[in-house]
Amino acid sequence: MDYTHVTSGHARKVNCQARDMELVKLYNETLKLMIDRGVKAPRRAALHFVIYNGHPRYYVSYKRAYDVVCQLLRYGKMPSATSLQAQMWQELAERVQALCQGGKMSIACAVEFVLEHCRASRFFITEDYADTIIDRARREYRKLRTMHK
Repeated sequence: MDYTHVTSGHARKVNCQARDMELVKLYNETLKLMIDRGVKAPRRAALHFVIYNGHPRYYVSYKRAYDVVCQLLRYGKMPSATSLQAQMWQELAERVQALCQGGKMSIACAVEFVLEHCRASRFFITEDYADTIIDRARREYRKLRTMHK
């Protein structure tokens, strides 16, 4: 994928929308399974399961990932970030570093490879924020359903 034409503000919005859509899709699938299996408090259980086991992709632009990973690998410095963002950047940098070991791949190519082909270990958002995303999706779904009746 060619990331060069995407502006940082637009890329962030697109990445957040993609993350939100994937989160809601996985949540709905997991919730149905948990309800069918009689899990207690299925909504909370589904939300928790999806955040920690959903294995989404990294929802960051190539440019931002390249800049942060270079900063981390070369100088050991992380831009100001929440603890979850810091975990994501660290995980991403470790994967890039593994690909670059022994001169196998440049940092630029490794960043692109990880963004395109690797899944993150979790959604790097809080449960409260994930709950907000799911509530927003529910409201939109209900709104669309009532408009088409």
